[in-house]
Amino acid sequence: MSTWVDRFRRGTAALLLLTLLWSLAGSCAEEVPDTSEVMRQYEERTDKIEPVMAAIARKKTHPCIYITTQDRRSIQSKEEYVPAVINVFNCPEDMRLTATGGVRVRGNSTANDKSEKPYRIKFDKKQNLLGLHEGKAYKSWVLLRSFWNLVPDYTAFQLAKAIFGGKYYSSDCVFVNLYVNGYAQGVYLLCEQNQAAKGRMEVHEPEEGETGTDIGYLLEMDNYASDEHPYFSVPGREEVTDIAGERRVIPSRNYSIKSDLRSKEQEEYIGKYLQGVFTVLYEAATNGKMLSLDGNLDLCPGDGFETPSDAVSALIDLESLANMAILEELTQDYDVGAGSFYLAVDFSKDSLYPKLTFLGPWDYNWGYTEDPQGGYYAVTFQKLMEDQWERSNVWFVLAMKLEGFERIVRDKWKDLSDSGVLTETVRRVQSECESLAPDLDKDGWKLQNGLNIVHYVEKRIQWLDKQWK
Repeated sequence: MSTWVDRFRRGTAALLLLTLLWSLAGSCAEEVPDTSEVMRQYEERTDKIEPVMAAIARKKTHPCIYITTQDRRSIQSKEEYVPAVINVFNCPEDMRLTATGGVRVRGNSTANDKSEKPYRIKFDKKQNLLGLHEGKAYKSWVLLRSFWNLVPDYTAFQLAKAIFGGKYYSSDCVFVNLYVNGYAQGVYLLCEQNQAAKGRMEVHEPEEGETGTDIGYLLEMDNYASDEHPYFSVPGREEVTDIAGERRVIPSRNYSIKSDLRSKEQEEYIGKYLQGVFTVLYEAATNGKMLSLDGNLDLCPGDGFETPSDAVSALIDLESLANMAILEELTQDYDVGAGSFYLAVDFSKDSLYPKLTFLGPWDYNWGYTEDPQGGYYAVTFQKLMEDQWERSNVWFVLAMKLEGFERIVRDKWKDLSDSGVLTETVRRVQSECESLAPDLDKDGWKLQNGLNIVHYVEKRIQWLDKQWK
């Protein structure tokens, strides 16, 4: 029979092991392998590679990225970075770059496309690419494929910048011609990695040994939640009626934690917090109840508030939620309530996100397909597809029922519409889309699809003007 001493020793050992695992979480999975060998190989072949890049530059109008992998390996894995030399050229001289790092496949359903895969680049050292994000340097960057409709993400990112007005983070981006080991991959969209990082989604990530809960948390509503990141579920709720009169059950959703954690306590804390905030919103929107969260994140009466909207506003940055609702109504993204939907909150000193904040719009390749003048989309329950899976965005559906929130949306829309910033953004997207024609080569058929997106958003603006202006 074991003594209490034995049990104490085993318990202490288990606790130390758990602490060690949490301290390593997020730091090992993304390590880039040694790149000294790929640089050696590259330098041996420079006299062959540089003439190829020079010939490419003579043919292309947009910047080019040329990736040379170690041993000319293909890039097929989502888990393993392939050592590579990354060249950026056909751009102003001060933006040219030759640097080492790793490249891997990224994404979920899009990663399975055999002809056109999205990639993540992670440099050995922080680099800026083509002046994006005001010239700030980061290790991680993303190459999104242009898809069959050429500008789905570009359009959404440009609209986001117009709507957010610089107050909330959204990815900067630029089109590039991509080559891997000499083979043309087509036109890609170079953009930023949606991540917890200074200047991007800037939440306080704990240092090693910092196990308290007063840190920052970056979350993603994630229909592909897996053991790659810690995640938790927010349970569904009883039936509610949306602003269009549709009545359905509020579905449960999974949320992945995309920022670093150092303890199980931190994971449990953010899970309890988000469930609490969602309950406050649900009760305010559906039952007119005013609730709050106490120091232990337990629900308590919101006696200090005058209205249910005030109770919600104490916990949620409603402006950020309204911004995202407008963007999603403009793009009518099929996956609006399934995944790639980011939230941040930060309980540390000098926090940028003292309330739950919605930001970092991402993944619009399934948008722009509904009737642009056929009614509300993102802020109501979506029509069910053949798989009958509920993709409606639970935050939007509930918020639009909250007294005062629709007024925030309407006021924001009126400002945007009166200023002309949305129509000006659409014109710039059209101009950029048309400028890609010389570089599309065999993908020239994508151009009209891209212009169709432009015309789609124009019609969507007209319809929303009638509703909100």
